[in-house]
Amino acid sequence: MLAAPSLDDDAASVYCEQHRAEWRAVWEQFGVQPEVAESVIFPELIRYSIFQDKMETGAVKSLYVTKGTGGCDFSIGRFQMKPSFAETLEKRWMRSGLARQYNLYFDTKDNETARRIRISRLEDEEWQCVYLAVFLKMLYLDYGSFDKNGEHTQDGLDTLPIREQVRLAAAAYNRGCRWVNAGYGPLEELRARSHEKQFHTAIIPNKNTKRYVYGDIAVRHFREIFGK
Repeated sequence: MLAAPSLDDDAASVYCEQHRAEWRAVWEQFGVQPEVAESVIFPELIRYSIFQDKMETGAVKSLYVTKGTGGCDFSIGRFQMKPSFAETLEKRWMRSGLARQYNLYFDTKDNETARRIRISRLEDEEWQCVYLAVFLKMLYLDYGSFDKNGEHTQDGLDTLPIREQVRLAAAAYNRGCRWVNAGYGPLEELRARSHEKQFHTAIIPNKNTKRYVYGDIAVRHFREIFGK
């Protein structure tokens, strides 16, 4: 039994109830399990309700547009996605061969126009749902059972019990993931990371900051809302 973290998740739970149907509509277009997707971002919804996007000022966004992630890299929106995360996702997606299948294309050039479009998308919650779907598609591909040629390489993320999929996907999301090649992501690495206490809700963390296991919060939400 997971110990319930001492976090006030009431606001996050209410927000999920209010938006679950519209989120599901996006995620299902990509063949992503909505229950997994919602559980993966639930801890970020808790953190957002505390931070209230304090860093999302026009000046900070302009700094990213003009200088890129070297100038500024910050979390945006309810799902707390950074521009660097979106950049990595876009490049990985465009290399994956899935862009044509889903008719979803990204401009991955490093210029102000592409960065301005990226910020605009990250400010839009429907687009954050799209980025999360892209993340999960890439995760299940890279940590899947088959390589890009369809050869079996391992029993991948897709073969695991659903709660373990939630835990490992949450761990990958929390650490930004390191993109590999289809079917070659070692599940042991994700498992090793999945119990680290890295998640916190402090604006300025220090050595006394209470930290939690991100995956514990995600799995608890899945169990309470979806899981039998």
